[in-house]
Amino acid sequence: MTFSIAVAVAMMVLIIVLLFREVAPPGVIFSAVPILAALLMGYGPREVNGFIGDGMKALGNTIFLMAFAILYFGLLHDAGVFKALVQFIMRFLGNSVLGVLVITCLVGMGTQLDGSGATTALCTIPPMKPIYERMKIRPQALLLMESLASGTLCLLPWAPGLVEGSSYVGAEAFDVFRFVRPALIFMIVLMLLFCVPVALYEKKNGAGLTREEFLKMKEEIRESVEYPFGRKIALFDGIFTLTLMVLLLAGRLPSNLAFGLGFAVLLVLNYPHIKDQREYFRKQSGTVFHMVFTLFGVAVLVGINNGTGELGALARLIVNSAPAGAIAHIPFILCIFSLLLSITLGGAKNSVVLPAILPMVAAFGFTPQQLFGCVFACGIVSANLSLFNATPYLALGLAGVEMKDHLKYSLIPVQIFCWLTLLFMVVTGMMKI
Repeated sequence: MTFSIAVAVAMMVLIIVLLFREVAPPGVIFSAVPILAALLMGYGPREVNGFIGDGMKALGNTIFLMAFAILYFGLLHDAGVFKALVQFIMRFLGNSVLGVLVITCLVGMGTQLDGSGATTALCTIPPMKPIYERMKIRPQALLLMESLASGTLCLLPWAPGLVEGSSYVGAEAFDVFRFVRPALIFMIVLMLLFCVPVALYEKKNGAGLTREEFLKMKEEIRESVEYPFGRKIALFDGIFTLTLMVLLLAGRLPSNLAFGLGFAVLLVLNYPHIKDQREYFRKQSGTVFHMVFTLFGVAVLVGINNGTGELGALARLIVNSAPAGAIAHIPFILCIFSLLLSITLGGAKNSVVLPAILPMVAAFGFTPQQLFGCVFACGIVSANLSLFNATPYLALGLAGVEMKDHLKYSLIPVQIFCWLTLLFMVVTGMMKI
């Protein structure tokens, strides 16, 4: 192991430790530690500055989207749209924590059909969050359900991750989909079954309403919702947002354009006076700044990781260091650790590790579809846990949850989910041990 690779490993470990110990805000940790690591590896200040610039370019769209999405959904909250939505849904849902979790999975899968994790977060978390608050369910549970739903549907043949990953191993995306289709069906069933233990866990931690609280809530539901800007404004906001979501899911409107322009329209409509608009910005500035600053840090981390390439070098080192007798078992081992590799190595798992391994394991009967399909399926639900992707931070911002709290709550359940999927693939013969 070279000195630079050792520094890259130490960088990742230090970032995780500092996040959990809450030594500083995530944006500071994601910025300072990678910069110091790159300088320690021997890169000059100008080179490091270039890496940071590349990272900013890569995440610029997501930073824009996060800022405007938070401002947009804040307007809907002020207008009373979410209160009306909660009132409508709770009429049919009743006092059921399990029902809320199942609905979240169904909404998450429906909104993931366009293949965009950002769209799934935008269309799932804001509408469901007020219901979780009303039912006293922690937002971490919302993120877990949304992560499982969006991750599972990433196995569809048009999902960007599957298309890109297939190209790395020289396979057709639809051939990979046909191979993993049984696992996809299993994962959908497993995800819905997961709602049961999560519901029990949340109820143990105070989720749900007592009979008295539920009766009181029903009384409140019968009462009309107050609309600070008027019922007609709230109705327009709701119809406008629903139309926006449909266009997003249909792929007719880019998300940045949708929320940038949409926010401008609703801001002027809901707050026609400049004084009120400035007051709204002041009210939301803390949340927006915190999440945007965090994403700036992620951009630094991603830029320096891609610029130095040391985590990719670590992946190659792992592959080249494998004992000859263990080569036939490497695919199974990769499936076991697929989730953790996705969280820490990011895209290097698909772009570096799998192409390097494929020629070695082909002699043992592993096809590109089998190797990539199994490893990908065992780690794809990591999409909202990865330190290197921007989408998790968009979801975190919308849910109002810190990454460390999300990891504490979701990492073990998601890992169990991945291992059960691997067990299914072993039993059905999709993966050879």
